[in-house]
Parts: sequence; C-alpha cells; structure tokens
Amino acid sequence: DSFGYDEAAQLVYGCTYPEWKKRHMKKATDEQLERYNASKSLHATHNKELLATRSQKVNYQHETATTKPSQAAAAQICVPNQQNSLLSDVCCQEVDAIAPPAAETKPLSGHKVLRPPTGSTTLTIGILTVSDRAAANAYESGDLSGPMVESTICRIIDSFNASFKDQDLVVNNFVKDIVPDEKVQIEEMLLRWSGKASRQGDSSNVCNLIFTTGGTGFSPRDVTPEATISILDRECRGLMPWASIELTSKQPLATLSRAAAGLCGKTIIINLPGNPAGAAQVAELLFPIILHAIED
Repeated sequence: DSFGYDEAAQLVYGCTYPEWKKRHMKKATDEQLERYNASKSLHATHNKELLATRSQKVNYQHETATTKPSQAAAAQICVPNQQNSLLSDVCCQEVDAIAPPAAETKPLSGHKVLRPPTGSTTLTIGILTVSDRAAANAYESGDLSGPMVESTICRIIDSFNASFKDQDLVVNNFVKDIVPDEKVQIEEMLLRWSGKASRQGDSSNVCNLIFTTGGTGFSPRDVTPEATISILDRECRGLMPWASIELTSKQPLATLSRAAAGLCGKTIIINLPGNPAGAAQVAELLFPIILHAIED
C-alpha cells in the first residue's frame, strides 16, 4: 500500500495526470514512434495489478507526523476513483482529440497574450519561497512551488525564443531561497535581491524580477504582501487584481489572494500563491506582460 502513481502525479504536477497530458502532451511524430518501437527492449515493465491497487480514492498528507489535526485536514489531497491513469499508451494516444491545442493557449477571459519585446533581453530572476514548513524542511517532497515557477518561466522563454526570431530571451541566473513566514526576513531578502542591501559578493544576485510564493492568504502568519509593500518604492496596484479576475474562471478562490506587486529600485517584485499549480498559472499569465515593464 505504498505511495501510488496517481498520487505522485498529483503532487508533482499540481493536477491529475490526465489533465497534465491534455495541457502539455502531443501525439508522437512518425520518427519518434520509430525510435520508440526500436527501443522497446529497454522499456520498463509495469505490473498493472500492482499499479491499480492505489487507484481508489485516497488521501495523503503533505506534512510531518507532528502536524495538528486541523492542519492535516487542510493538507489532504484526494485522487478521484478511476482506472489508473498511467496505464495508457501515452506516445501513441491522439491527445489532440482529447483537448484541442486552442484549449491550452486560449486566454482565461479573452485577453490577448502579448508577444515579447524585440531584441536581446538577459534576466536575473529571483524566486523566494515563503513558508514556515518549507523553511523547516517539513515537507517530504521539499519545496514544490519554487521549482514549479522556475520550470514555468523556462517553458515560456523556450516557447518565445522558438516562435519569435526578432528577439532572444535569456535567464542568466535564477536566484532561489526559502524563508519562513517572518516579515523581517522576507523584507531583508527582497531588499538584498533588489540591490538595496547587498552583502559583499552579492552584486551578481541583483534581480530584474522577483517572484515570491506563499503567504498571500488570510492566515495570521500570511505576511508576504505586507513585507513586500513595506519595501516597495512604487506599487503596481492594478496588476494583481487583474490577475485574480483572469484566473477566477479556473479557480474562484483566486479572488481571495492579497498578493502585491511593484518596484523596489529597478527590480519588479510579484507575489504568487503558495500552491504550486496556482503559482504556475499566475506566473504564466503575468510573465509576458512583465517583460515589457522590464524593457522600459
């Protein structure tokens, strides 16, 4: 009764595996299928009966054994009762028939996604995870939201560079760290990454753009917006409310976000939610827009 495949997919991707396939997978080309068939002798063999043992509705806890009952209830994630979703011929499945490509790229409420600025742009991006439990290394999986934001930004940049030949986006460095939900520690990190409180040897870590993840809700420990606003030189008050409105079609609870955004020196700082899937959605929505602010 070990950790199941569907549970792992839910934890890693932030959604069920079939949903992930609809968003990201495409039908293999003839050349890919030829290579796939030629390498079948190297493929792993799946025990379908064993994989199916955890396909029923289950709960798993993303906490330590010391988690309080109320915290445990909030941390449970349910995987629907279904046939194990990984038991499919993935590379041969006509995924486009399940979800047309337009479903992935269609704006959430009709807005047009901006193309990136022309020319060459080199970025240093900071990703600051704000979480008591992540800072205490209490998650068995480690921090998920920070890596999710990084992979989302890399995917967008790769897509832009492949689509637009008159521009070149490069991330010179991803600066990453984890701090607890402490206002002073959040402020210190944001100031340092903005070049306003640099330690000796830290000049290379001054960021064009900083994403924070976590601490934007209504818990007494959620102080990321307050810490962010306290160090901003200029607040961008329209950006995050617009993002919340755009995302309500997928997640009505997005309207409860208290996220802030603005400028600290020449660095743009944006608060993202702590949920990995939510953080990725907001980053994907805002990054193409923020590129134009960085260009200015």
